[in-house]
Amino acid sequence: MEAEFQELIHTSRAMLSANEASELREFIEAGQHALALEALCGILVDENKHVTPELYARIHNLVEVLDGVDPYALKSVRAVVRY
Repeated sequence: MEAEFQELIHTSRAMLSANEASELREFIEAGQHALALEALCGILVDENKHVTPELYARIHNLVEVLDGVDPYALKSVRAVVRY
């Protein structure tokens, strides 16, 4: 699971500030995967980041295997996908 998250952060590194990436890594290292994913979704939506269909697919795949992720987080990211 951590490898998937590290890859997600690596893929998103161009759009995340150092502080944002650090915050996500802290959640991941603490085993708070659902919180990390919700935080990433919040960053992408709140900061109006460029979300590609590929990035959305990665997020969606993680949501599918995690328990406790707020469904609104995924819906919010889906709404800002840019094709």
